[in-house]
Formats: sequence, C-alpha cells, structure tokens
Amino acid sequence: MKKMRKMLALLLCVGMILGLAACGSKEEPAAAPAPADGGADQKTEEAPAAGGEQENVTLEVCIVQPDWSDEWDEMEKKFEDEYPWIDVVSVGVQENQGEFLTTRAAANDLPAVTQINNNPNVWALSEEGKILDASSFGVSANVPDSYKDAYTHDGVFMGITQGAAFTVLFLNMDILKQAGWEAPPTNFDELIKCCEDIEAKTDVAAITVAANKTTNCWMVWEGILANVYGDELGFGVYDEQIKDGTFDFTKNSKATEMLAAIASHMMTGTSSMTEDDVTAAFADGNVAMAIAGNWTAANICDAIGEAAGDPAAAAAVLVPFNEAGKDPWISVSPEDAFACTVQDDPKVAEAAGIFYEWVFQPDNFKIIQNARGTVPVLTNMTDEHIVLPDAVAKIVPAMNEAQYVMMSFNLLTSEFYDSSCTALKDVYSGNAKAEDAVASMAANLKESHLN
Repeated sequence: MKKMRKMLALLLCVGMILGLAACGSKEEPAAAPAPADGGADQKTEEAPAAGGEQENVTLEVCIVQPDWSDEWDEMEKKFEDEYPWIDVVSVGVQENQGEFLTTRAAANDLPAVTQINNNPNVWALSEEGKILDASSFGVSANVPDSYKDAYTHDGVFMGITQGAAFTVLFLNMDILKQAGWEAPPTNFDELIKCCEDIEAKTDVAAITVAANKTTNCWMVWEGILANVYGDELGFGVYDEQIKDGTFDFTKNSKATEMLAAIASHMMTGTSSMTEDDVTAAFADGNVAMAIAGNWTAANICDAIGEAAGDPAAAAAVLVPFNEAGKDPWISVSPEDAFACTVQDDPKVAEAAGIFYEWVFQPDNFKIIQNARGTVPVLTNMTDEHIVLPDAVAKIVPAMNEAQYVMMSFNLLTSEFYDSSCTALKDVYSGNAKAEDAVASMAANLKESHLN
C-alpha cells in the first residue's frame, strides 16, 4: 500500500502543475516534477534518428482508442514523415481489447506495440515471454518507480502507462441551473435530490455511465463501497480484502440502498452505453451528469460546451457519494499501458523499438495526452506539453486531499468482474433489484477466489 500511496502523491504533484497550466496561471512556468520514490533522474532519450536507406516495413500497433482516434491521423503522419520506411497500421480499434489480444496471441500474431491492462491474461503473455521488458527502452528513465512497480510482473516491467486514472462526476451546469442548481451537489443526498429536480424540471435524463465498458460499470459500485467502508476500514484495507476475496458486499445495507437509489435515476439505455455514447448524449443535450473516468475529460467537456453553447457550462467534481460533512473517497489506478511484444522478424522488432521510443517523447505523447485530457506520468512532460480542460484543472485541490481506493479491476478475476458487471447492468436498466445483485456479487467473490 505504501507504493500506491506514493503513486497517488506523484499523480497529485503532476496534477497541481497541470492545473496551473490549464487555468492560465500567470506564475512562472512550473518545472517538471521530480521523480518519486527513488526514480531515475529525468532525461529525454531521443528516438533513433531517421536517415539512410532502409528496407520498408509494416508495423502493426494496437494503441488507438476511440477517444483519440481522430488524433491518430496526426500522430501517424508525424511519425511516418520522420521514418518514411515504416508504415504504421492501427489495429484493434473499437474491438474488445482483451478478446482481441487473446485471439492474436493464440495465433502467435501479436501486434508489435500494443495496449495492455494489468490483468492475469497479460501476466500470462509476459510469463510466456511474449512481452519485452520496457526497462530496455531509454524512455523508461522518465517513468517513476512507483508506476514501474505497478506494471511489473515477475520482475518484468511490461509497459509504460498512459497516465493516472480517477473517477469524476461531469456535469452540464446549464441543465443543472434550469433545475435550480447553481452549484454541483456535494454529497450523495444532494446528488439524488439533484437527479430528482432535473427529472422534474427539465426534459433530459439526470445521470448516466458508460456501463458497456466494465471499468466504468464497476466504478459506480466501487465509489459507493469506498465511501461507505473507507473511513471504517482505513486506507488500503478494502484493496486487500478485495484481492484476497474476504470483502463482504452485504455487510452494510447502506451501500445496497445507495446503489438502488442512483440506479433509479440512470438514463434509459445506460447498460449498453459506450464512452462514445455518453459523449454523444452530452453533445445532444440529453443528459445532465455522468460518472466517468478522467481519461474522457476532453471529449466530454467539449460535448457539454457544444450542447450549452458555452464551454464554461462543463463542470467536474469528485463523485459525491460521501455523507454530508465528510470528504469523498475516490478510486484511482494507473491507466492502460503500451507494451512491445516479441517479434520473430528483426526488421519489425527494430521498427517497434523506434516507434516505442518515439511515442513517449513529450512532443509526440502530448498528441494523445491533450486529446484525452488525462494526467500523464512521464516526468519529462511539463506545462508546455499539457493542456487539461478547465473543469478538471479546477478539481485538482480536492483531488489532492481525497482518500482513495485502488480501482479493483486490477485485483479481481475476470470471471468475477464480468459476472458482477452483468449484475450491475441489470440494476441500472431496472431489470434486477440492487439487493439481488449485491448478494450475487458477494457469493461470486468468494467462489472466484476459492476456485
């Protein structure tokens, strides 16, 4: 747990710098944050220089996500202009990443550079020797030790994370004001009252979540659990109990009641909504609030501004699942990482190394970072490279003080995670009672660990 506490400390240090940049501070530009917990000194490793005659090679990469697919064209062109003998081809976009990698791995045909998550399937690929140790790349010197530790399995540093993830409540304040709310809700009772007022006084849905993505589907329930049990258990205990299968979802009926209450105000269709669907709902002015990861901040804030005709209508707060008078607990995690896979063709392997070193240079990685509005972990990225949406920059002080749990999708078995999200989606759609879903999750947690 000490490592993870240091990891968040680094996130918040970076976040404070980004907040100053995004808010247009007139102070002198902030220096890049110092490496945390004994990390290597900051340095920028130059990607291998272009030039000379080279044999053409096609390089498959599976790193593009829907929330920055438009910017991929810019990144691809920039790279291929510098390395014209390398034809970079994006694969796996819009597909289930876990299933995609499993299928490609079974065919011994993994993309040379790929997005990975910190889960047993990826650990198995690493154990089979199919993932290169990212420590072999110069850019790894710009990753703090705490983030390296988070993506190290059996001594192999599997990949460099895109950034640090945490949960956020995004709000269209134009709609909230129509419902009589001049400021966002600050606790769970206010959140429910706000939902009721929106439904009574406007013609739009109150709240949604991209429940078709398991991470987002689970973050609603996990946010409730963190706020119900966090103070009682203390820092790190929830994480350990989830990991060893001893956590009891049914111990406090308040959590179940909160799940039922928020589910009753979910937008119709929430259970099948993707992150793109949530963004579209905001852009069309069809929803007032959404629980989402900070990694979707840029798209969501732009969509809210578009719907309201005013960028200032986009607001963000830490998800207010807390009791009145208490500070909220949040959930955090390293985001998905980029990994290089072992390739039989030495020309492809060389091209993959060139691309990997290139993509994590600040002037290149900023294309991804600024498209998504997330918090990068690279210590050589400064405020000249990073632009956060104002709505996110404004919550940095609150985030800086928040207690947190680790997003437990990295701690749970995939079988449990999938079955639980199915149960939660049934609750969000109104097809199941919260108490039945909670009982099912409690039984499945024990069974998944016994097996």
